[in-house]
Amino acid sequence: MVVTLGATEVAAGARMFSGEVARHRPVLVNGIPGHMSWRPDGTPVFVIAFTVAEGRITGIHIVVDPAKLASIHLPAPS
Repeated sequence: MVVTLGATEVAAGARMFSGEVARHRPVLVNGIPGHMSWRPDGTPVFVIAFTVAEGRITGIHIVVDPAKLASIHLPAPS
């Protein structure tokens, strides 16, 4: 697990995925707000779930492992 604190640092870390993304959209991940992205061929790149408390994002969980992404039910690219 990696812990990153501060909005600037979190945003900088998120940029590492932007080059691979062809499609993306908001999704619910286990009932909480999230975001899903796919490559041009429809392969999932990552799924992100946000923990929100008192109107602020207090946690971000990101799954990028292709084996783990393949083992869970994911929405189709839109």
